[in-house]
Amino acid sequence: MIYSPTYAQNGRIMVRDYELMLILPTELEEAVAQDTVQRVQGFITSHGGEINSFEIWGRRRLAYPIQHHRDGIYHLARFSLVAEEAPELDRTLQRNEQVLRHMMIRLD
Repeated sequence: MIYSPTYAQNGRIMVRDYELMLILPTELEEAVAQDTVQRVQGFITSHGGEINSFEIWGRRRLAYPIQHHRDGIYHLARFSLVAEEAPELDRTLQRNEQVLRHMMIRLD
């Protein structure tokens, strides 16, 4: 799907700041986990975004079981992205089988 970019009143393309939390299963091999993280980073940069920080929070206990998993590996990303590309990133993460859960919020 092709979107025409949204422009602010000054004629510039609207780039917004986002925060993304990813939870990956602990059973995932290190190479597969790194590949998943690199794909997310690649999506952001290839769609005109800029990654401000990408932190690995490590293994944490989940509040409730997700797909029979009690623990997960948390990753936190802060980045800027063109507003029209955020829903596509969200859909991509929903379809990714390696991601247990994710939450992306727009920072104000």
